[in-house]
Amino acid sequence: MKFKPEIKVGLFALGVILLVAVVTLKIGDRNFMGGGGYDVEAYFQTVSGLNPKAPIEMSGVAVGVVRSIELQPTGLVKVVFTFNRGVVIAQDARAILKTRGFLGDTYVEIAPGDSRLGPLKDGDRFVNTETGGDLNVLMNRFNGIAQDVEVISEKMRGWTERNEDNMDRIAQNLAELTENLNRIIKQGGDDVQESMDRIASITRKIDEGRGTLGKLVNDKTTIDKLNTAVDNLNETLGGFNRMELELGYHGEYLSNSKDFKNYVSLGLRPAPDKAFLFDLVADPRPDTTRETKTSQITTGGTTSTVTTNTETLKQDGLLFSAQLAKSFYDLTVRGGIIESKGGMGVDYDMGPMTFSASAFDFETEYGEKPHLKFSGNLNVTENFYLMGGADDAINPAQKTDYFVGAGFRLVDEDVKSILKLGSLVK
Repeated sequence: MKFKPEIKVGLFALGVILLVAVVTLKIGDRNFMGGGGYDVEAYFQTVSGLNPKAPIEMSGVAVGVVRSIELQPTGLVKVVFTFNRGVVIAQDARAILKTRGFLGDTYVEIAPGDSRLGPLKDGDRFVNTETGGDLNVLMNRFNGIAQDVEVISEKMRGWTERNEDNMDRIAQNLAELTENLNRIIKQGGDDVQESMDRIASITRKIDEGRGTLGKLVNDKTTIDKLNTAVDNLNETLGGFNRMELELGYHGEYLSNSKDFKNYVSLGLRPAPDKAFLFDLVADPRPDTTRETKTSQITTGGTTSTVTTNTETLKQDGLLFSAQLAKSFYDLTVRGGIIESKGGMGVDYDMGPMTFSASAFDFETEYGEKPHLKFSGNLNVTENFYLMGGADDAINPAQKTDYFVGAGFRLVDEDVKSILKLGSLVK
């Protein structure tokens, strides 16, 4: 049976809606339709400040997220960690709860162990756990210090009472010393007095809010702005320090166009489940540009209106994509600009394989259909992958372009290594 293009578009939109709805209903089940990553359990005495989806880091690099937190009948707290596929955690590694700053978010830091003992697997349990950032523990320690200070104060008071005569003699000696200093100051004359007057003048100006230093000390607005600027700078630097960078390239051979379509990609991941995706696309296929002109023609005293439509084919166009992406375990929803047109798409990660669908360029003024693209990737190694699919599936102006291709990606540490090598060459 041959479906009309409108029916194909409707079926595609319905499929995307059903997929998002099923994932939303099943989002609490980590084993939903399989996928990459693995779960490891850990038990803590307390997890104050820790929330589900909190990041897990090792050596400053995000390696997973907190999946669930559950209080056990024994009083311990069971926490399930979900690690990204390819992340190897030694069996004697330590899971430590930490806090960013004094009132920052709580996250999990993995201290590497001895790799010779073998890695943790799906369903295993951390043997070593620590709670390192609990504010209540610090307050209890400060209370203990305060009690020690109070005991010392009592002892000092008793000592002072027993040595009252000695304290009186010390006070008398201080009084005599002060008197001698006064005598020296008076003998110093005008120079000392002038210096004191200048110091008093500067102090008075600062107190009255005059000058830059006076405004800084007395103007609450200036102080608030300075504090805000410092906080924003710390937040910005902290965010870039934790952001994961990904560079990549892939090429697609188009069976119908008999040519190659090339992509250069940049990905920025400020968190494991969020990303900014950018692409430069060299598309060899013609992109039709239409123009309508209306002219008046007079023949034998009769004027008539003539309308002409012209089409221009643009070869080897350079396009760009800029998308925001949000992951829900194995499903990623993205949207924004796709190949210089508005659009949206979904990616489903099944371990070594990833399936993607994109829809963009929804212009229908000249009977055109939305641009649909379906593809699948197979990871051969951590950096190299093969791919294939169908591009522009319902375009009435040409046949569907089935394609095959390959690509590579460099993630975070790979990029840093290349940058270091480049600096050595220079």
